[in-house]
Amino acid sequence: QTYHRNTIANAFYVITNGKWDHFKEGDFFNAFWAWHDLASFIIALLLFTIFWSLATWIFFNQKIYIEAIGMCALLTEATLGVPQLLRNFQRKSTQGMSIPMVLAWLAGDLAKTGYFVATGSPLQFWICAILQISIDIFILGQVFVYRKNTAAGELPYTANNQTTTSDSSEGAIID
Repeated sequence: QTYHRNTIANAFYVITNGKWDHFKEGDFFNAFWAWHDLASFIIALLLFTIFWSLATWIFFNQKIYIEAIGMCALLTEATLGVPQLLRNFQRKSTQGMSIPMVLAWLAGDLAKTGYFVATGSPLQFWICAILQISIDIFILGQVFVYRKNTAAGELPYTANNQTTTSDSSEGAIID
C-alpha cells in the first residue's frame, strides 16, 4: 500500500513540476518511450486508456468509428516487424537477429492469411496480412543482402550458433 501511495505521489509530482518538458518542447516522438520513472508511464497509460475508453463509449454506435479502430488495431499488429526492418537498414546488418523467429513470424502470417482467405474475411484483414508477409520477406531479404556485413563470429542466432559475442545483440530488437 505504501508503494501505491508513493506511485500516486510521484505521478502528482510529475504533473505539477513540469517533468514533461520534452513533450512541451516538441520532442514528443523521440522522447515518448524514454520513461524516466514508473509514474510517468502510469500517467501516460492512464490518459491513453481514459481517452480511448471515452471515445469508444461516445462513438460505440458509429460503424465508421468501429471500423476505423479495428483497422488501427490490425495495422498496429501488421507493422510489428517494422522496427526490426528499420534497425537492420540503419545498421546495414542483421547481427543479433533471430532468423528462426522471423521464419516463425512468416509461417504464422501465411497460416493466418490462408485462414482469412478460406473464411472470406473482410478485405482489411487480407491487406494487413499481406503487409505482414511483405515485412517478413523484406527482413529475410535483409539477411541475404547484409550477410557480408555480419562477421563469421557474429552471425545471427541460429540453433547451431546459440552463443554470441557480448555485443552481438547490441541495437537488435529481436533476440
